[in-house]
Amino acid sequence: MTAPARIRKRVIGALLAAAWLCIGAVPGRADEITLYSTRETKLVEPVIAAFTEMSGITVKLIFIEGNMVERLTSEGAASPADVLMTIGLDKTTQFSNHDLTQPLVSAILDAAVPSHLRGRDAQWVSLSIRPRIALMRGAAAIAAVNYEDLSDPRWHGKLCMRPALHQNNVAMISAYLVHHGAAATETWLRGLKANLAHQPAGKDNDVVREIAQGACDIGIGNTVALAQLRDGREGPEWTEWARAVKAIPTTFQGGGTHVNLTGAALARHAPHKAAALKFVEFLLTPAAQQIYAAAELEYPVTADAVPAPLVVEIGSFAADALPIDEIAAHQRAAIALIKKVGFDE
Repeated sequence: MTAPARIRKRVIGALLAAAWLCIGAVPGRADEITLYSTRETKLVEPVIAAFTEMSGITVKLIFIEGNMVERLTSEGAASPADVLMTIGLDKTTQFSNHDLTQPLVSAILDAAVPSHLRGRDAQWVSLSIRPRIALMRGAAAIAAVNYEDLSDPRWHGKLCMRPALHQNNVAMISAYLVHHGAAATETWLRGLKANLAHQPAGKDNDVVREIAQGACDIGIGNTVALAQLRDGREGPEWTEWARAVKAIPTTFQGGGTHVNLTGAALARHAPHKAAALKFVEFLLTPAAQQIYAAAELEYPVTADAVPAPLVVEIGSFAADALPIDEIAAHQRAAIALIKKVGFDE
């Protein structure tokens, strides 16, 4: 191990120790909790290892590739799950909607995470966020835009985005619906459709590529896609395209930036409730937040956690104050409007 690596390890260890002192001592004996997660194992293991090192509590990680709601429902009261972890506001809010969670009663969580990024009645909590913003070529002179402006005819034939029925876009359109109502959202969607450079297709990665290649002037995508392409994981060509594209601060008029999330909840029949709550509290400490959010180049949800350098480079975005549960509750209505205007056709 190189000297810089040893120094980084000692710094991280010190941060973890300080963080653990902030949330209090844990039981002396080694317990084990069970974590059900739809987040890839390799992304969760580092923060689990840090928790076990500090607490003596081991975490049995079970990756759920299918529908976790169906799994928990079929297991019922016999479920071994203590903590539930998943990606997306739609899936996070489904747990409580199906009566599969119990309140996270914790002053630590209440203080660490803004109320709009926590579930109604403390049924879940955000662990990291993914701003969904406008993307443009680096030379573009525009400093900021509103979501409302994306339907402006100035962008006619110049907008790229993935299909509107993809969950990331459904969530964004749901937020627009909460802000402005059904009639205004339908008008906005028709404007967006008129501005498309071509029929929606592909992923956010493809939006980045098309902007870089000049196929469109503006696009909609998650900061995660841009950061991950810049870090080289998809190869040098993708990195070059991502370096040619920048994230534009994007907000609702009078509001903030729409964000999606990864979240955690306490399982309704958690066999080890106290230890499970300690784990969730640990995930919201500054040091654990840095480990967890850096794994996928997301933004931490706590104000005192430092994002990964690539994330800092992309910019800062103040999350919109709409309660996530309210956005999720409007998803069916948003999908109906998307289909009504034939957005993806």
